[in-house]
Amino acid sequence: MMEAILIVRLPDTWVSGLCSRTTVQFRRCLPYGTTGGRSLIEIEEGEEGRSLIEEIRKHPSVERVEVSCAEGGRISATVLNRTCRASQLLAASDCFMLGATSLEDGRVRWRLVSGREGSLLSLVDSLRDAGCQVEVERVRTVSEENVLTRKQEEALALALKEGYYDVPKRIHLAKLAEMLGSSPSSLGEMLKRAEKAVIEEHLGPG
Repeated sequence: MMEAILIVRLPDTWVSGLCSRTTVQFRRCLPYGTTGGRSLIEIEEGEEGRSLIEEIRKHPSVERVEVSCAEGGRISATVLNRTCRASQLLAASDCFMLGATSLEDGRVRWRLVSGREGSLLSLVDSLRDAGCQVEVERVRTVSEENVLTRKQEEALALALKEGYYDVPKRIHLAKLAEMLGSSPSSLGEMLKRAEKAVIEEHLGPG
């Protein structure tokens, strides 16, 4: 299995024209009908974030936008696009999106894992044939052995979601520990071990 980072410019959606205004996190991207796409996005709450939601609503490629929540300084919304070849091609491929983040120039950084051999190359070729600009930033082999334990992964995921790693922090260790039913000292040690494992997996042992 391979993990890849692709930098993609989508020609037929709101993304390339509006994402340069503020960072958009794409949590899920699925096909919608026979030509469109459904995206679950998150953006920073505030005047600029709310303005961006309204601009997305007005874009000719967008059928509707449904804001599902606005908590913890983040706005979550589902965007239904009438046309999105990228979502259609991704769903038809043997690759799976782990997440995506918009860039200042309107492109989007995709993080993917591939399935069968050749599936990544096939997806890149299909995206380019559909008019998307695609740059392969990184490809690496994914280890079959889990880097984190299930509890470490759950703790890291919650810490990231609740803003423990934001600057400034949106949540402190004591509150995070309460949510996980742990003591602050135990959680702190677990997070440090998990962070070390992730860093070593990315950079190699020190």
